[in-house]
Amino acid sequence: ALVFYGFGMSSERLNKRVRDSAFGALVRQEVAFFDRQSVGGITSQLQDDAARIHTFSGEPIRSLIMSLSSVVTGLIVSFVYMWPFALVSLGTIPFMGFATSVEMKTMYGEDEDGGGDGKENLNSPGGIIVETLLNIRTVASLNMERQRYNDYVSALHKAEPRTVFNSIKSGATSGLSMIIQQWSNALQFWWGGWLLFNYPDLFTFEDFLVSMFALLFSLFALGAATMGASDKKECEKAAGRIFYLLGRESEIDPLSKTGTKICPSSRVNAGRANSTRRVGSSTKKSDQ
Repeated sequence: ALVFYGFGMSSERLNKRVRDSAFGALVRQEVAFFDRQSVGGITSQLQDDAARIHTFSGEPIRSLIMSLSSVVTGLIVSFVYMWPFALVSLGTIPFMGFATSVEMKTMYGEDEDGGGDGKENLNSPGGIIVETLLNIRTVASLNMERQRYNDYVSALHKAEPRTVFNSIKSGATSGLSMIIQQWSNALQFWWGGWLLFNYPDLFTFEDFLVSMFALLFSLFALGAATMGASDKKECEKAAGRIFYLLGRESEIDPLSKTGTKICPSSRVNAGRANSTRRVGSSTKKSDQ
């Protein structure tokens, strides 16, 4: 409960500050900045980048602490009930953790290639959809529906250029993870059976089951904790884009409090002077 409360509260507060600061920086930009940026890129920068920073800053740390605690608890229980089995299983933990991590990534689709840096531009499928829907009246009036559809299909093919290779890679990594897990389980069952056969007075079948399943369930938590490690580069890119936006100085900042200010009295005097000039000019015209 303390881990969930502490990391959850800190990550949510960080996420709120990042979103508020990014939106404030966008509002401060001049009009020319939005002419150079697409709507898809701006919305992706404000939503996806902040979400990546929030996900990588809070959840992985919390999952890592919980998983390390689970592994340590599983090792202690395994050593208490059957220490020779725990020693052999200790050598298989790195391989089992790698295999479980690959299996979890394959299950949740994190091993697939994102097809770019994640930033939506005008030529991406998402960018084409956003620009088309925002300007649907213009598209319909010019009868460009078929052309926009063809552009979207072409962008989809460009976004996934190596579909066959990615499928083969996904199948190979999934098969490798299953091979590692099965061979590790086979080694553990063989070693546990050998210990039970040769030392029946020291260990029982119940001790073997408790020792094996204590390590098994702790490895599942370790594999789930390493799922977000592959998103480190994407989070670094997202943080770079956020910091670039926060550090960019607007050429025309509508929220800036610096610069020359016109006092109310100056405005009144300027208005009186203008009215005096108008009265004088009208008097001259009437005299003429």
